[in-house]
Amino acid sequence: MPAVRFAVRIALMLGFVLGVGAGRASADLCDLTTLNSSCGPMGGEWSGTHSPSTHPFAMGAIVRQIGPQPTGTGYIDSFVRIQHHPTEQGYNTDNRPLQFDEKTAATFTHSIRVANVPVVNIGGTNYREFFLDVNENSSTPNRYLSLDKLQIFLGASGNLGNYVASGLTGTLNGLSPIYNMDTGVSGIGDLQDNWIQLDYSLNSGSGQGDMVAYIPDSLFTNTGGNPYVYLYSQFGTTTSGPTSLTTDAGFEEWWTRSPIAVPQTAVPEPTALVLLGSGLALVARTIRRRKSSEAGGKAHRPVTKVSILADLPVRLS
Repeated sequence: MPAVRFAVRIALMLGFVLGVGAGRASADLCDLTTLNSSCGPMGGEWSGTHSPSTHPFAMGAIVRQIGPQPTGTGYIDSFVRIQHHPTEQGYNTDNRPLQFDEKTAATFTHSIRVANVPVVNIGGTNYREFFLDVNENSSTPNRYLSLDKLQIFLGASGNLGNYVASGLTGTLNGLSPIYNMDTGVSGIGDLQDNWIQLDYSLNSGSGQGDMVAYIPDSLFTNTGGNPYVYLYSQFGTTTSGPTSLTTDAGFEEWWTRSPIAVPQTAVPEPTALVLLGSGLALVARTIRRRKSSEAGGKAHRPVTKVSILADLPVRLS
């Protein structure tokens, strides 16, 4: 119940701030309501003008607010859309009927293989890259939104279902997550009620991109036997004083860029941006021609690796 969850969150946050109740769960807020804000491992090396994040976050992941990204057909692969008011949850799968608040169209909610999730290198560490686009009202206070749960699973097939919540974690078809945002700094056995605050007004408009999550590639083990990746997320269940953090407008959407064959440097030199723009324009033209010739095909096809992107640096801001 919302009232109970609110009371629990307040108690957890007070315990975290005051440093009382040894051994009890705590709560950690990652505030992404300013441009280019981020939470992630302490230290590390970042290229360009961005400083290392001083806010450690769950299981070595990095989450970051981003500027508008190239989006639309040919640039991104949307793999799950969810929409409901005042809270929402869901995960990607080919299974039907869908379990929660997912959009039913297979074009936007479907399975995705680990091989189709790009790898980027940040400070010498490889990460799997997942983008989030939110759609809320641009006026205060409704422009804010909480991301309350983020869990990632691996599976042998693309049609798994039956997510079961269990406290601060959950299972999908009986499988435990390889990544859980509600994990403390010390490891998988240390659970705390983490959440992320987002601001839709920083990138108003659907399909712009609002956040990127970098999940350590080292967590993606045994992908030969479990080649499919599932991302479960939940939004809008946190209450923060008079600020509305509920879902009150359009859908939220997780997506990946067209796959990149090899790990890339996360932030390139500024002179590389001209090359990137030219390359993406060529990719878009190529895909439009391909889609025109394939009219009448399946609603969703695996993303084709476009070799030209493998030769270009990747800009993430």
